[in-house]
Amino acid sequence: MTMIVRLVVCACLIPLATSAQTPAAPPVRMAQIAPPMMPVMPVAHPPALAGGGIVVQGRGVARVAAKMLGFTAAARGPAQDDSVLAAMKAAGIDDAAVGIPGPQISLGPNQPTQLRGTIRNASPAKLASIARAASAYVQSHPGTAIDGVQFFARLDDCAMVEQTARAAALADARRKAQAIAASASVGLGSVAGVVETGGCASDGSPLDPSGRQYVDVDTLTARVSVVESVTFAIAAPDASQRRRAL
Repeated sequence: MTMIVRLVVCACLIPLATSAQTPAAPPVRMAQIAPPMMPVMPVAHPPALAGGGIVVQGRGVARVAAKMLGFTAAARGPAQDDSVLAAMKAAGIDDAAVGIPGPQISLGPNQPTQLRGTIRNASPAKLASIARAASAYVQSHPGTAIDGVQFFARLDDCAMVEQTARAAALADARRKAQAIAASASVGLGSVAGVVETGGCASDGSPLDPSGRQYVDVDTLTARVSVVESVTFAIAAPDASQRRRAL
C-alpha cells in the first residue's frame, strides 16, 4: 500500500517539474496606435516677444461737441426723388442726395431708397425741425414712409480728438502692465508691439472699436474710442522687487 501511494505522488509531481523547467512564453504586447494628430489652427494674438512679455489692453475715450452731422434714412413707397430732395433741403439738410454713394443699381419699385445729407450747425432744435418735416412729408404723400434714420458725427479735428483718446489708452495699458509686473516681481521693459482699433474713419467720423459710428443726439456729443493692445518686454526686477521676492 505504501508503495502505491509513493507511485501516485511521483506521478503527480512529474508534470510540475516539467512545467517548472519549461521557460514561460513571452508576454504578448498589444500594439498601441496613436490617434491621428488634429491640425492646430493658428490663433491671432497681439505681437509678443519670443522670450515672453506682458500683453495688456488699454482703453481711452475722448468726447467732443458735434456741430456737423451726417444723415441717412430709408424712404419707402411711391416717393418722387424731386419732392424728397426739396423737402430735405427745406428742412435744413445740406448736400441732400437720394441713393447710396457710387453707381446705382435698381432693386425694384418696392425696395427702400436711401436718403443722405449733411446737417451743419446741428442743434436739438434743428433736429426736431427735421423730424417734423419728415412727418409732414409722410402725411402729405400717402403710402410713403421714412424709417431707419441715423446720425453720425463728422469732425474737422477728429485726428486731434483721436490722439487724445490714444494717449489715454496707452497710459491705461502702461498702468495695467506696471501692476502685472509688480505682482510678478519682474521689471517692465520697453514697448515691443502695439495693435490699435477704433479711432476715426477716413471721412472724419469717429468709430468705436467695433467699427460703429457714434454720436449722442441728445447731447450732440461725439465719442472717439481707442483700444491699444500693447506688448511690453520683461526686464530684470529692480532692487526693491528682488527684496520682496526674497
